[in-house]
Amino acid sequence: MTLVLTLYILDAAALFSQWTLQNPDGSLLTTSSVLNELVNRPSQERAQHLISIGRLRIETPGPKHVKAVKKAAEHTGDLGVLSTIDVELVALALQEKERSRKVTIVSSDLSVLNTASVLGIGIKDPRERMKHLVRWRLRCPACGHEEDFVAVHLECPVCGTEMKRKAGDKRNVR
Repeated sequence: MTLVLTLYILDAAALFSQWTLQNPDGSLLTTSSVLNELVNRPSQERAQHLISIGRLRIETPGPKHVKAVKKAAEHTGDLGVLSTIDVELVALALQEKERSRKVTIVSSDLSVLNTASVLGIGIKDPRERMKHLVRWRLRCPACGHEEDFVAVHLECPVCGTEMKRKAGDKRNVR
């Protein structure tokens, strides 16, 4: 029997914290953009150490996977709040999943976790705040008009008031 180790795709939050020290099993992968987000010395040193011992690798996702993540995030309503780095990170996880690897994305960003989960990618929230998968909607606070969330800061088509993001359909995280 072959033991399959999980490939953890790391967001900056996992590298800012002690998560990698508390979870010594499995391989680690991230993007160069995530490494550029590490601004404090302990996080930078931790990441460099993991790279030097061969536990952390850096890769860039392909455009096909970036496009698939954007489409999924548009469907959930997360696209308007995901940064380019967030999209790349989820795309990297999707790319590795398609290579038949057991993949889990480690992030404290709920939109990253929500989008990853919709794509069938395993998720780990070190802060354990993620309770539900959400499909976001927009609601006008003035007239109550609602529609699917597709962008940020949309004006209500009925009265012109700035619409607010609100949770639509929810389902429990697996």
